[in-house]
Amino acid sequence: MTSQIWFHKYQIIKVLGHGGTADVFLSLHTKLNTLRAIKRIRKDHILHSQLLNEARILKNLCHSCIPIIFDFEEDTGYSYIIEEYIEGQSLKVLRNQLEHIPEDTIIEFTIQLCDLLQYLYSTHNPVLYLDLNPDNIIISKNQIKLIDFGASSFQNETGNRNYSLGTKGFAAPELYSGHAPDERTDVYGIGTLLYYMVTGKSYIISEQKRSIQNKLGNCSAPLQGIMKRCLQYYPMLRYSGVFVLKKKLLELHQKSVKVKDESRKSITIAIAGTQERIGTTHLGILIANYYSQKSIKALYMEKNNSNHVSSILSSYKKNKIKESIYLINNCYMLPGCRIHLPVVSETYPVKILDYGKLNQDNYEDFLNSDIQLLVCGGKEWELEETEKALKLVCDKKTVKYLFNFVDGSRFREILKYMGKLTCCRVPYEPDPFAGQNGKILNQFIDQLVE
Repeated sequence: MTSQIWFHKYQIIKVLGHGGTADVFLSLHTKLNTLRAIKRIRKDHILHSQLLNEARILKNLCHSCIPIIFDFEEDTGYSYIIEEYIEGQSLKVLRNQLEHIPEDTIIEFTIQLCDLLQYLYSTHNPVLYLDLNPDNIIISKNQIKLIDFGASSFQNETGNRNYSLGTKGFAAPELYSGHAPDERTDVYGIGTLLYYMVTGKSYIISEQKRSIQNKLGNCSAPLQGIMKRCLQYYPMLRYSGVFVLKKKLLELHQKSVKVKDESRKSITIAIAGTQERIGTTHLGILIANYYSQKSIKALYMEKNNSNHVSSILSSYKKNKIKESIYLINNCYMLPGCRIHLPVVSETYPVKILDYGKLNQDNYEDFLNSDIQLLVCGGKEWELEETEKALKLVCDKKTVKYLFNFVDGSRFREILKYMGKLTCCRVPYEPDPFAGQNGKILNQFIDQLVE
């Protein structure tokens, strides 16, 4: 095969792929010394005329991520489309090589794909792609490229389609039902590719509920929501177009980038109380869980002599990490603060320093942190201790005053005496190791660490 010269100028190098409708070969243009892909289509194939439609569509397109048609040849048995060789590996090969594709990469690939499809829709004679599948997506230097337009159609000709040519597990239902496809058909295709990138499997409609529920454990809830909307059986229930889908993906991507940026920052969050047993340990663990949900490593450091962490270690299942740091229910904890701060700065971008009761010995360190949270008692018999602590930090306007174990009416009374100081009431959460913080609690912590 490698010694064959086709049409006096194309030296065949190897077979790129075999299919039911066509074979694809890698060749070298002997005069130009450039690589070409040659698609060979049997003339007796029932869809021969439709497959030649690829050449008709591609000759009017000009995009760096879409192959260029260079030539067309025929012999007695076959038609040949000679086009630009797109170097890289298919999405199928990439997914098979990886245990998983990072979600950020999945989102970036899908946004690129949306851009490509928007280009197809924006041409003088808009084109629907209609066969999005992992074999037709090439990844070249982290960029998405589209090949094989054999199933594509000009938008104004879709009503004349009497064939499906969709790939099972990726084709929208309407391609098999005789209904004319539209942009939402490609939206469905994007949904199947999202599903494939997350799970490594094609999407079978009959297994929809079981597939979505059991196989998307490593996929964020927002991306699952986007995927489910794309995969709706009825087109009217999907996103109205690729532009709308891209907007949703960009919003999700921007949130992801923001979380990444936050994770690169090294911040210290100091917590102290106006008295002992006011809830500083409890709050510190809740904040550590908050960051854990954002995939940001936060280390709770016990900067006091309460020995609460030692008690926690004896009560919960734990994993020792290193240097006396323990992992308990996704919360990294350091008892008694046995490591100097610089040692853990790179590993843990967020340090939560629990100073216990605020006093003359620790208040300066407390105030030197990036974020200062003072947990206060609001009951009548606690006010004296609260006032003593306030005198130590009253000149520092960045301190946030958190009132624990008080109801709404009592908190409103307290606010009358706090003037313009930043005050919050701590939401009730009985178990700081419960796992996922609730919406109200996360909104509360958002305000504390912003």
